[in-house]
Amino acid sequence: MEKYGKAIAAVVGAILVASYAALGGDNHIDAEETVQIAIAAATAIGVYLVPLAPQYRWAKTAIAVVLAVLQALTTTVLGGLDAGEWIVLVLAALTAAGVTFAPAVSGNGIASKNPVAPAR
Repeated sequence: MEKYGKAIAAVVGAILVASYAALGGDNHIDAEETVQIAIAAATAIGVYLVPLAPQYRWAKTAIAVVLAVLQALTTTVLGGLDAGEWIVLVLAALTAAGVTFAPAVSGNGIASKNPVAPAR
């Protein structure tokens, strides 16, 4: 969990969005739900693939937040906003929050949390 926390949070969010699209409402995945699932999958893939660099420790979080905003725009623009779509928006926000607060360490050894300043 320490190494892949951000990716795991994004994958869990994608699974929840896909499950809700497939099982919620009419048990049929329409065009809007397909786009929602694609954005959730892109979030999970993007968070996993983006490495952590010392100067860009926020990159994984940025990917999750930008795609959560796209999820919100897609949901509201394509189909309007009804009670069921609020759940997708909440899941997108929770995914971004999960990625923000979850730990991660890239293959280059850079961790998502700021290093402790050396004692003087």
